[in-house]
Amino acid sequence: KTMGVDTTIYHNSGANAVQELAIALAVGVNHIEQLTKRGLSLEMILSQMIFRFSIGANFFMEIAKLRAARLLWRKVVEAYKVATEYEKMVISAETATITKTIYDPYVNILRAGNEAFAAVLGGIQFLHVGFFDETYRDPTEFSERVARNTQLIFKEEAHLKHVIDPAGGSWYIESLTNELAEKAWQLFLQIDEQGGI
Repeated sequence: KTMGVDTTIYHNSGANAVQELAIALAVGVNHIEQLTKRGLSLEMILSQMIFRFSIGANFFMEIAKLRAARLLWRKVVEAYKVATEYEKMVISAETATITKTIYDPYVNILRAGNEAFAAVLGGIQFLHVGFFDETYRDPTEFSERVARNTQLIFKEEAHLKHVIDPAGGSWYIESLTNELAEKAWQLFLQIDEQGGI
């Protein structure tokens, strides 16, 4: 994937989930509009796009954010009238830096684990778990190992690679997803009315 929509800077600067989603849509639409003007086909653009989200500490909100992102992107792409195979949103996630502390770095292991778990339940394709000591030094061999093993535990020991949609059917997550999608769509429309991102 060579065209990225990166909302991590907004998340780590304090944006809420609704703002992140609306910004992601606005940037994605901007990429489509600018690149089609330059002669690229819509199918080429959509096949190369990847969305990058930062995952924070609000567990259920982060799961719902990722689920809402896919719903909203599908709605955007449907407007361009392309084949359904191009409606899929590819998501890369990383654990947030805004939630980490320098005062008790080992608690960052728990925070990153919670955030990574939310990302997996939210249905991401790629995951980066930050190092627990990244706020104040270059990572050590130990912190790199902890970050890597966090992912391996979810994959191999929690068996999350065998579950297609672990959060699907949860009334709370589904209703939160729908609420986020509605509010983010309204904000996206406001951004679009003012000339886009």
